[in-house]
Amino acid sequence: MKKLPKYFLFLFLGSLYSTNLEPTFLVLNHFDKFLPNADSSLIENFSNSTFEFDSTFQILFEDIDNHENPAASHMVTIKELGEKYQVNYILFNRIEHINDRFILNGLLFNTRSGGLIHRRKIDLKQYLNGQINELNMWVGNTVGQVEKNWENNRKSILFSDPEEINYQKTPRGAAIRSLAAPGWGQAYSGKKISAGLWASTESSLSIAAIISFLNYDKAAKSFKKNSKLYHGTNDEKEVANYRTAAENDWNDHVTFSALAIAFAGATGTGWVANSVHAWIVGPRAYKNLYQKWDPKSPNTTG
Repeated sequence: MKKLPKYFLFLFLGSLYSTNLEPTFLVLNHFDKFLPNADSSLIENFSNSTFEFDSTFQILFEDIDNHENPAASHMVTIKELGEKYQVNYILFNRIEHINDRFILNGLLFNTRSGGLIHRRKIDLKQYLNGQINELNMWVGNTVGQVEKNWENNRKSILFSDPEEINYQKTPRGAAIRSLAAPGWGQAYSGKKISAGLWASTESSLSIAAIISFLNYDKAAKSFKKNSKLYHGTNDEKEVANYRTAAENDWNDHVTFSALAIAFAGATGTGWVANSVHAWIVGPRAYKNLYQKWDPKSPNTTG
């Protein structure tokens, strides 16, 4: 049975604006993977705030991506939570992991109106303490308290001049390879399944074209042979046999000629299509370019 994601709830008392009113916040963290340092990091980085934890809190906002206006379907719940916890705002954070990337979806609600004030969604490649760092930045931006080292943590893994990077693998390289040998470009791009499909398909079509041509050539030679024998004999029985054989050879010659042309055409078309496909699925730059993490870097906190 799939384990349900762990939900964290804490009451966050802080300042959204630089005023003396100090509005209060109910912060809900919804992570699909357990982040053991999430609560302690927020407590440490927002030491002027007060947190209240409630492990009995129920699942909220499961269908948040299915609505253009997330607040509309949860307005009553938001108001009820505001009244229950006596807070002015609800700050909802969700982190989802997809392969080597993670998505942070943050929403800020006003408990008095139940409306959505601000929404932030980011999609990043995972980096050292990235989830905690991004959570701190989002909460920090909300309350007006962002540490420089959080921004540096993200910047330190980005190439400062990505346009100067020379890529070892390119779509053009994949297309050229597949033009030389079907499936090679796909394999070059790490697409092993499509590489196998293209290679086996083109191999089958090529073999079929060669076999059809060989049968065509065999039928053509046999036709010439039987035609010669047909014209070189006066025996009625042999004339009939050679004539029948020559007619069969002619029919086979026509059939295998058409097959050879069809398979050769399919092979050529598939060869070009295979090269175009290799270019389409060829290796390209990621949405964000990251350099190898340097463990000696001073920007590893947060």
